[in-house]
Amino acid sequence: MRRIVAIATLFLLSAVAAHAQAASIYVTSSSGHFTNVPTGSVLNSSVYQEQYTNFWASGIGGGVTLNFLPIGPVKLGFDFRGSTRPGTDGADTAMAGFRLGFTPPLIHLKPYVQASGGYVATRTLNISTNPSNPGQIVGGTFSNKYAAWEVLGGVDVPIAPILDLRLIELGGGTGMTVGLSSSQPNISLFTVNSGVVVHF
Repeated sequence: MRRIVAIATLFLLSAVAAHAQAASIYVTSSSGHFTNVPTGSVLNSSVYQEQYTNFWASGIGGGVTLNFLPIGPVKLGFDFRGSTRPGTDGADTAMAGFRLGFTPPLIHLKPYVQASGGYVATRTLNISTNPSNPGQIVGGTFSNKYAAWEVLGGVDVPIAPILDLRLIELGGGTGMTVGLSSSQPNISLFTVNSGVVVHF
């Protein structure tokens, strides 16, 4: 009887482990650094000059990874992700891309790399000069939208058959202006994430 129970338990755990490779969801704390972000126009010697800022913002992120091509210790998947960093200064992202994960046989870690593309929106304080009163700042929120790409790499640590700790994930990329003048410079983004991953 014990042998039957042991075999059934082993079979169940194997099935769960195999099934756990198909899809994953994750939730992370997400911090991002954004550089060269427009924040309004200021009147200077009768000429309006665009102003730019750099800022860090923190919030929450999450996503879904669908693994569709496992080859031994290597897994190729498609990843959908988003994040929000509320407030001013703040930012929102929505991206999708391909993810290449590794499960080394002798190391209790799961490193991965991925390349994603999508959308970034930033919010900064509007420091524009009021045209009718050059000594007054307009105030409010200055919003910008970008088509963006990002390359990320990270390490997950298994802590249970269906649960990993996302120890750290680092990413860097570029946002290209959408609906603005072609003279508007691109922004740079750098992200740092950590959290938990649940496999299904």
